[in-house]
Amino acid sequence: MLFIESIYKFEYIYNFYLHFVAETLIYIRNFILYISLWLVGYLLVCCVVYRRYARKLPTRTRGSLGAKRVLIVVAHPDDECMFFGPTIFRLCEQGAEVYLLCLSNGNYEGKGNERKKELWDACLVLGVPDSNIYLISDTRLQDNPKAQWAVPVIAKLIRHQVEALDIDTLVTFDRGGVSSHPNHSAVFYALAYMFVEKNMPQKCTVYTLDSVNILRKYLGFLDLPLSFLLSSKRYFLRWTESRRVTRAMKRHKSQMVWFRYLYVMFSRYMVINTLRKINLADIELELDVDD
Repeated sequence: MLFIESIYKFEYIYNFYLHFVAETLIYIRNFILYISLWLVGYLLVCCVVYRRYARKLPTRTRGSLGAKRVLIVVAHPDDECMFFGPTIFRLCEQGAEVYLLCLSNGNYEGKGNERKKELWDACLVLGVPDSNIYLISDTRLQDNPKAQWAVPVIAKLIRHQVEALDIDTLVTFDRGGVSSHPNHSAVFYALAYMFVEKNMPQKCTVYTLDSVNILRKYLGFLDLPLSFLLSSKRYFLRWTESRRVTRAMKRHKSQMVWFRYLYVMFSRYMVINTLRKINLADIELELDVDD
């Protein structure tokens, strides 16, 4: 009798197990189907957005800031390609006079002289003339993720260039610095210092490059719909145009280690830049959030 009861229990457990496995497989199949349909739908949306905005609109209407004299402020050589490539490329194409202020020579690995030459070569590919490049060599601004850059020093350098070059538009990092590099963020805090101290020339409009989460950062072209939905100022490139930014980045030969090749392949910043206009009120709000 006990043997028969044991058989019944085993049969019940076995049937329950089979039913559970079957239900689980159906759930997994449906889940994969829904995800696949969602991905296909999203890819179609990306293609529609690309065709509508990247291919059909005239170049001069795509994301124009209405700028004539633009200063791009970066922390290191290669930042101009890794992060600001689409903005620099498009501004040059739209006829703006683009200047680049690089706050260090990238001497973190003792390659400062080499990286200086690479910066000039890369900017030539992007369309920035040699005479429009300003590279700072200041012992207080060393390329080092552990170094705390002096905000007043950066602010003074930026103000000098804005006034000397009669700049009407300034573009640089936001507080996140795209990669959370402290040197990048220091540039933003220098802008905040200038706004708070009322040292920012009134005629100069300031834009910061949006930092995004790591998923969006490596979506590449697939971030187009989100970029259009979440930002009113954006610069993006056709496939053929993005290859020029890639060529410029590859001029930084000392920095092209294996993971940078992956970055060039997948990063949205090689094809898309979204910008946010900031003023004193925005700065005060961000500083209040920090507090």
